[in-house]
Amino acid sequence: MPGDPPKQVKLKKPSRLKTLDAKPGLYTAYTTYLHRDKALLRRLLKGLQKKRPSDVQTAVLRRHLLELTQSFIIPLEHYMASLMPLQKSITPWKIHPFRQDDFLRSLERSGPQLTCLLKGDWLGLYRRFFKSPHFDGWYRQRRKEMAQKLEALHLEAICEANIEIWMQDKSEVEVVDLVLKLRERLVRAQGHQLPMKEATLRRARLYIETAIGSLPKDLQVVLCPP
Repeated sequence: MPGDPPKQVKLKKPSRLKTLDAKPGLYTAYTTYLHRDKALLRRLLKGLQKKRPSDVQTAVLRRHLLELTQSFIIPLEHYMASLMPLQKSITPWKIHPFRQDDFLRSLERSGPQLTCLLKGDWLGLYRRFFKSPHFDGWYRQRRKEMAQKLEALHLEAICEANIEIWMQDKSEVEVVDLVLKLRERLVRAQGHQLPMKEATLRRARLYIETAIGSLPKDLQVVLCPP
């Protein structure tokens, strides 16, 4: 910038530059977590020797990266599925917390070694992933999807119950609360925010009508405005 004093630039001495005598290739100070896939390298080199089209070479490499990514993600998906509550205790927003140490211990029996022959420091790779913004984005999206699934399952469980028997020992406040919550779920479902079956939506509307019909006239007027 104008007016700034010139900065001193340090140059490495020629004796410290070792790349001039190195073989051609890609050099980096980054330490990889997984070993090189020698079989893939041989396949790609063989393709070069046979002048295989570049789009075929690209497809081979993309397939390899896809399978590697799937081997990495599948254990995470399995662990996330284990955080869902049991079917008999389905309640919205009751997802168990993600515990990194528990996940890393689970890799001994369900890690990427089950689907990938590539060796390396998989634990170190997962730890690095946990510190990256990619994990935060992936986890937020998966947790959002799980919460929506729980809401849908909870609504299905409500609609499978006998609402007339449920209302026998319930106060007016509890019945009104049920009506408001069912309406909220219906609005979310119609906005494609909840994965709901059409049959469940019909039962929910019927439950709302039944619940409102059991209330005094003044509350019916409030809940069913003209």
